[in-house]
Amino acid sequence: MKAISIRKTEQLRGNITIQGSKNTVLPIMAATLLGSGISVIYNCPMIEDVVIMCKLLECLHAKTKLENHVLTIDTREVSYEALPYELTTKLRSSVLLLGPILARWKKVQIGVPGGCAIGLRPIDIHLDGLARMNVDIGCCDGILTGDTSHLQGCDYHLRFASVGATENLVMAATVASGRTILRGVAKEPEIIELCNYLISMGALIEGVGTDTLIIKGTSVLGAADYCNVYDRIVAGTYMLMAAMVPCEICLLGIDDIRYIKNIINVAAELGVNIVRRDNCLKMQSVGKVHGGFFRTGIFPEFPTDLLPVLIAVLIQSEEDSVIEETIFENRFSIIGELRKMGASLTVDDNRVSVQGGKHLQGHTVLATDLRQGAALVVAGLLGKGYTTITNISYIQRGYEDIVRDLKALGVSIEYV
Repeated sequence: MKAISIRKTEQLRGNITIQGSKNTVLPIMAATLLGSGISVIYNCPMIEDVVIMCKLLECLHAKTKLENHVLTIDTREVSYEALPYELTTKLRSSVLLLGPILARWKKVQIGVPGGCAIGLRPIDIHLDGLARMNVDIGCCDGILTGDTSHLQGCDYHLRFASVGATENLVMAATVASGRTILRGVAKEPEIIELCNYLISMGALIEGVGTDTLIIKGTSVLGAADYCNVYDRIVAGTYMLMAAMVPCEICLLGIDDIRYIKNIINVAAELGVNIVRRDNCLKMQSVGKVHGGFFRTGIFPEFPTDLLPVLIAVLIQSEEDSVIEETIFENRFSIIGELRKMGASLTVDDNRVSVQGGKHLQGHTVLATDLRQGAALVVAGLLGKGYTTITNISYIQRGYEDIVRDLKALGVSIEYV
């Protein structure tokens, strides 16, 4: 299956069960290395990124089993190994193993992390913070190395609220000597869930959900189970999509809207009527998209991951719109592919202007990263005739089965 073919859709009706969160489960998988025992993660998404992280853990002699959305990780016999370059370069989140490996074995060797080409995404904050915790960091020919006699607690202020750096430094600090104070940390849901999981393992963390975390190091952490939350970006993809086409959709598996209030607000601005029910969200729209000015930002602002989807949706509006991106410098890779379909889009520095009133034509387009690929599928709902999205391995890194989900709403969509 190398491509997805989708036909223009006149209405959407049905239910979608939202998968477990990718961005939450990956750091928690890394955190299992901090304890010795068997951990069970429920509601784990069956996606490529999880499979790659399992392979990385297995390189360290952990035993993993993923079946029916239940992931079991056994760390009782783990031992140190240098992580292979060919695996780490496939997964951005492989960088999250830096902290746990250093905490457990006081040394690490790992290929520079890969992932989606959405900007520079430097890891200097990760490395600077670890250096402040008494780690000697080196990098040569794409290989990162780290050594320490012991991890030492410190007082460190992140120059930018990086989610990944926050996760790495929190994990390392849980077993560092003394107390660590991390200031200016990210407050995304993934951070909250990771901290709560670490606490269930025996970590001592204060300030969860704020921009300052205080961690008292402890020498003993145990295995713990975890029930993964729903994926807010997958849910957001379908919430924004609902504005484009007349619809009645129910998103199942959403029992708490704290993490998606920002997305709900934007979807409502676009024209989606959203009603919360027990364990689900009911959405209705007449397919008339309202344009305007939108801006991404760090949580609790609108997430950058959904910027490509928002661009695709706003093409359907009769009004002109502007979106400002504040996180990544290469989030506009979707522009060229949407122009092939007839969109009128202009980029000026970190803003994209979307000219309303344009009608899309089906075309063959190329997925170049995870969220851009999903957004092209969404755009295919509007393209006259058929749209074919190629290079879909990117989409499969984060969406369990986008074809299955849209078929459930009556969309004519197939793998080809």
